[in-house]
Amino acid sequence: MAADENMTNRPRPADAAGQEADGVDRGAVRRARDRRAAPPAHVHLRPRAVADLVPILARRFLGELEPGSPMPTVRSLAVQLHSSLASIHVAITRLEEAGAIEFETRGRAGALLVDRSLGSLWSIAEGGPLVVAMPLASSERYEALATALKQVMTEAGLDVFFIFVRGSRQRLQAMHDGRCHLAVMSSFAAGEVCGPDEAVVAELLPLSYNTGHRVFFVAGREPAVPLRVIIDRSSADQQLLTRIEFADPQVRLVPAMYSQIVRLLETGAADAAVWTVDEMDARRSPALTGRPMSEMAQRRVGDRDTRATLVGAAVDAAALRALASVLIPERVEAIQHDVMSGRLVAEY
Repeated sequence: MAADENMTNRPRPADAAGQEADGVDRGAVRRARDRRAAPPAHVHLRPRAVADLVPILARRFLGELEPGSPMPTVRSLAVQLHSSLASIHVAITRLEEAGAIEFETRGRAGALLVDRSLGSLWSIAEGGPLVVAMPLASSERYEALATALKQVMTEAGLDVFFIFVRGSRQRLQAMHDGRCHLAVMSSFAAGEVCGPDEAVVAELLPLSYNTGHRVFFVAGREPAVPLRVIIDRSSADQQLLTRIEFADPQVRLVPAMYSQIVRLLETGAADAAVWTVDEMDARRSPALTGRPMSEMAQRRVGDRDTRATLVGAAVDAAALRALASVLIPERVEAIQHDVMSGRLVAEY
C-alpha cells in the first residue's frame, strides 16, 4: 500500500473514529504511543485488563527478547504490569494462539522463547501496519529503494504502508506527529538533525539513497554579484550542504523548494544550487551543468549523503530495530539494482 502527500503535507480527511480516507488508521500510531506513555504500573488503582496486557506483552517480546532467550516468569510479569497471574497466563496464551510467539517449557528451568513472528507481534502491539515515511518518488533510485524495502519487509511477514513526504525534516515531523513510525533519510541528514528523541534503527549501503550531490548552474552564464544560491530548508541534506559549500557571507540565499531548482536556474532567478545527481538526471535539463562539491565538503560528508537510514522515535527504538533487522543491506542493494536495470518493475 502507498499514499502520496502533497507538498504542504495536509492531513487526509478522517472519519470520527480516526480512520483516514485511504483506509489506514494512522491515528493508531498516536494512540499506541499514548498507551506507552501511560503512568507506571504501580500507580494504577485496578489491575490491567487482558486486552491491555496483550499489546504490552507483544511489544516486550518484540523489543526485549530474541529466540533462544529465557522468558520472564509469569509472577515477575504480574508484578511489573500490576496484573493477576491468571491474566498474564491468558495474555501469553493469546499471543501463542495468534502465532506471534512459540515457547518451550523446561520445568523448573522456566520457559524458553523458541520463535517469534515480527509481523504478528508488531500488528498486535500497534493495532495496524508499520508506516514508513519515504521521500517523494522523484528519482528512479528512490523508487528502487521503496520497492526493496517493501519487498524485504513483506517477505519477512511485516505489513508495511508507505507515505511520501517532501523533505527529511517534514518526514521527521510526521513521525513525531504520529503519522508514521519510521522516516527514511540520508545518514548525513540523520546525523545532523536527529536528537535524543530520535534513533537510527537501520543504515544501508552507499548509493542506497542517492549517488551524491553536485553544484548545478547554467553553463556560460555570468553569475550575479552577490552569487544567488537556492536553499530548501525542508531538506536537511540540501540546506546543510548548501551552507557548507557556500559559506561566504556575501552569498545571497534564495529560499525555494527543490522541485523549483531547474526552473529558477534556467530563468536566471538564481545562479547555483546543490542537489542530487539522480534527481537532476531525471529532469534532463540541457541548459544545466554541474561540478563536484568542494574538497572540504566532500571530506566532511564522505558517503553519508548517499546512504539511506531509517529513523524512529527513541522510545520505540528496541522494537523498531527488531523489525529493521530483516533489512539485510546486501539484499536491499540487489533489489535496487534489479529495479534500476529493468529486471524488476518498481512496486511499492
